[in-house]
Amino acid sequence: MISSSVPVTIGALAVRARRNIRAHFFAQHAVTADEAVPFVPQRRIEQTQFERMLRAGIVHEAGAGRYWFDIPAWQKDQNRRRAILVPLVIALCVLAAGLITLLY
Repeated sequence: MISSSVPVTIGALAVRARRNIRAHFFAQHAVTADEAVPFVPQRRIEQTQFERMLRAGIVHEAGAGRYWFDIPAWQKDQNRRRAILVPLVIALCVLAAGLITLLY
């Protein structure tokens, strides 16, 4: 049986990997194709998240293993995630409040 904390842990590791990838590019100011820098993922979760960011157009390859971070694409992705998560969290809070009221 899988523990219920496993998906939460995997999600937290993915968020941290995405943050580390973003920090790598920001620290080297690699936010345009002219400023592209090499990037080698250190762990499997970073490799997975890096590949997702490449597919989403958040990270772009400038050639020869050099990459850059597209800030507008990242902001668009963040807005999309918020548009999904905020209503979900609100609905869960309303459901929890309703259950507490019913069980009181």
